[in-house]
Amino acid sequence: MQLLASAQHELLLCERNFSHCDLGSKAVFDALWAFFTSHAAAHLRLITFDTQYLSQRCPKFLQLTEKFPSKIELRLAHESCSSWQKGFILADKTCLLHRYHFDWARGEITTEPHIVAMMQQQFNALWEQSSPSNEWQRIYL
Repeated sequence: MQLLASAQHELLLCERNFSHCDLGSKAVFDALWAFFTSHAAAHLRLITFDTQYLSQRCPKFLQLTEKFPSKIELRLAHESCSSWQKGFILADKTCLLHRYHFDWARGEITTEPHIVAMMQQQFNALWEQSSPSNEWQRIYL
């Protein structure tokens, strides 16, 4: 939570389905709301391998996507990315929280520039291999 609250410009998140990040919680909603409203250039980019959790269990997060559509981008990882198994959050290209495997709940925080830069590069590579997704958005009938 502190990592989300510390960001001022950019948040990059990569998870299998974001169930470990608890994107549907009130605390995350409040932190992201503050991030978007306090910083004009704030931008959130997410990569997921499964949109079902977001679309079915995160109504508060979906409210943010409706309120700040130009500040949130989600991409669905292609099958070619299936060997990637690390979850992480990168804030402002300076601080990283990462887990060595999607199934491991515990992670490590680092500000080591070479590790942060490597994860930034890996995020960008995954981003390029992923495609925009609307599967997580609400459908109004």
